Parts: sequence; C-alpha cells; structure tokens
Amino acid sequence: MINYLKYYNVYNFKILGTQNIISDCKTLLFNNSGFSSIKKIILSSVKNNFCSFQYCVRLKGIFNDLNLNNDGIHKTSFIMMGNFLKNTNIFFFLKISIKFLFFFKNINKKKIFFSLNIIDFSTILIVLILKINIKNIIFTKKNIWKINENGYLGFCLEIYYKFKNIMLEIWNIVNIKYYKNNIKIIKLKNNIIDSGLGYDRLNFLFFKKNLKLNDLCNSIFLIQNNINLNFKKNHNFILNKLFKIFLNFIFIKKINIFNIFCFFFKKNKKFFFKNNVKNFLVFLIKKEYVFFCKLKKINLKKLNLDQMKFIFETYGISFKLIYLIIKNIYK
Repeated sequence: MINYLKYYNVYNFKILGTQNIISDCKTLLFNNSGFSSIKKIILSSVKNNFCSFQYCVRLKGIFNDLNLNNDGIHKTSFIMMGNFLKNTNIFFFLKISIKFLFFFKNINKKKIFFSLNIIDFSTILIVLILKINIKNIIFTKKNIWKINENGYLGFCLEIYYKFKNIMLEIWNIVNIKYYKNNIKIIKLKNNIIDSGLGYDRLNFLFFKKNLKLNDLCNSIFLIQNNINLNFKKNHNFILNKLFKIFLNFIFIKKINIFNIFCFFFKKNKKFFFKNNVKNFLVFLIKKEYVFFCKLKKINLKKLNLDQMKFIFETYGISFKLIYLIIKNIYK
C-alpha cells in the first residue's frame, strides 16, 4: 500500500490518509468507498489530483435483514485504494496505472483483462494505443455508472485478473462527466476520474482459511474503533447484528472458544487493527453480558417503547415483529 501511494506521489498526486468509516453523509451509515469519504475535498479542489487509502464497510440488505457481502470474493470490510483526478485526461492516468500493474506489481500481462462499454470509443482507442492485446479486451453494453434512469455519471473501465479460473475485478476507473444537482443533471466543466483499486484483491489475500471469521472480526473491530460524533443508533444496531452473526458462525462451525483467542493472537494474522486486541475482546464480552442482564429484566407481556427500542437496536428485531409478538400474547 505504501508503494502504491509513493508511486502516484511521484506523479504529483496529493496523498490523503483514511477518514473515519462512520460517514457524515446522510445517505450512508458507513463510508463504503474512497470517494464517499473525501467527496467534498475533491469537488472543492481546483487542480489537485489525489491518491488515498480508505477503510470501508460495505453491507447489503435492510437493517432488520442484514446479509454480509462476504461470499468468497466480496468482503464486508476492506481497504480501498483510490485515485481522483481533475483537469486531466484518462490517457495519462491509464498509462501510469498500467505501468504500475505490469512493472511494479509484476503481474502477468496475459492474465489481465479490460472490460469496456462497446460505445466508449475514446477509452477503447486509448487502451489500444497503450498496446493492450485486443484478446484481453472485453466489450460489453454495461460499464456505465448511472445517476438514475434519466442519466449517467459516465463510462467506466474495469480491470480484471484471471486467478484460479475466476475473473476477479481488481480495479474500477470511472470517467465522471455529469452529476445530479437536486433535480437537474449537469455536465461538469472538467471531468473527474474516480478509480478504486482493491488492496486485498490486488494481493489476493481473500483466498485464505477462516475468511469469514477474519472478515467479521475486522468489521466489528473497525466500527468499534471508529465511533465518533457522527455515531448514530443505527450504527449500534449494525454492530450488534454483526456480533450476533459472529456468534452464530462460531456455533454452526462448532469452533472452540479457545481457538478464537488463538486466532486473534496469531503472529501472521491479517487484521486491519493489530493493536488493542485484548480491549476488543473485553468489549465484546462486556457488551453481551450487559445486554443479557438488561434483557432478563424485560417482561415481554408489558413491553414499553424504550424496551422495544432496546430489543430492536440490540438484536435486530424489527418493530413490526415486536408488535406481532405483543398481538399474539394478547389475543
């Protein structure tokens, strides 16, 4: 990661460190990309190009039906390395980025594939000028980043690496030409190039044993260590849901608690946060004990609003379901 930042810094990219994962955007609970965390900085800058790394948490599903993105390729928490360019063209960026992949990461050229929209003629031409074999170019009708059904941000170029018979997307480069302001879709005076390179994918770290356990621990630890003034009740709800999934995973897989402790303290573990592991474990045990004590005091037949809120935020039970429980009790 340091080599990545140093490399782009040579080309006058200003380096930005990770921002808090708790998003200050009203539409997001967590920063789920490099762009979302520094959007205001990029838009307010006139000339600077930026290079950044960002810890992200990306969840799918509504709050009372949380599903993890962890499916063997996608992860719930991850590091996104990003480049954000203004007042420049995509040719310059692709030229130095392909050089980074082929020469500095020493990746086999035959295993790298470029996915492009079939009518994105300018980018197709650039890729061919950069001497990319046409056999390694995938033409598609997709690769458009939409604002909504009425318009789009711009075309994107996706870079894939063929690994163990899997076409793995490692880099996404979006040429943003438009943005939506209230109702109108406005063309930008200067294009913005938004690119995201997956740190874990680039290093192929996800094909490891205990991936889900590692991912769950990282996600919980990441949220717990990034709580600040932006923290809201819904964040607490997500944190508790993740922890319940963590406990459920241990129970289903029949993992010994002793092995969990060993897993945390392994020398070669790939956790984002390698310090304060003891505090993290104490936090989890203490939190569950407090929840258990509070739950024991609740009489399900006489639930008040505060107690319903506590159950909702702690155990992920929706208000609708609690009302059904009460309705069934008082039939």
